[in-house]
Amino acid sequence: MALRRIPRRDGRCGSRQSGYNPSTAGGVLQELIEILTAMAEQRDKVRNRLELLLDMSDRVVKTVSHEFSCKHDEVAILLLSSDGRHLRFVAPRQFAELGTIPVTKRDSIAVNVLSRRTGEVINNVPMVRHVSFFESIKLRDKPAPIQKMVTAPLLVKGQPVGVAEVSRKGETPRDAGADFTANDLRRAKEIFDAVAPYLAQARPADY
Repeated sequence: MALRRIPRRDGRCGSRQSGYNPSTAGGVLQELIEILTAMAEQRDKVRNRLELLLDMSDRVVKTVSHEFSCKHDEVAILLLSSDGRHLRFVAPRQFAELGTIPVTKRDSIAVNVLSRRTGEVINNVPMVRHVSFFESIKLRDKPAPIQKMVTAPLLVKGQPVGVAEVSRKGETPRDAGADFTANDLRRAKEIFDAVAPYLAQARPADY
């Protein structure tokens, strides 16, 4: 595989059998946008723009993991590099300097969603050809494979700037929990459409 080197809490957030909570979602998203707005206003005042971007991504992960009843390491956010040739992780934070995925890598679920500019639900990820290298990295006591995933493009004025993934991990599909639904995809798109401009603006010039 071609790689170029480069407080919600970490536990379970509610039942694995449910998706996001639509009755509270609007207020939660509004709160997140207010936080990101305040953080983005600091971008010209901070020395390390990458750290600011990672901090903002952490806030997004916190909200998404709460809304989808998942762990923090089951939410991934990738942004396009400055030259538009690679997708680079900003979440999980541990992946930020680990590697990138070339946008020419067609067996990547993220790359395909980026190029199509439309999201998708996959409830049998192990059966789909995809980049699995990052799943083997130890973020917990024992790495667990992704079984189910919602993937949504990050769009700013219709142009793709990255990709976000919400997954369910486990040794088996049953261990991972309930299937994702079209409703989950709509909610993911709603959240990531809202946060994409803030993450894009926070990218360092040499990202």
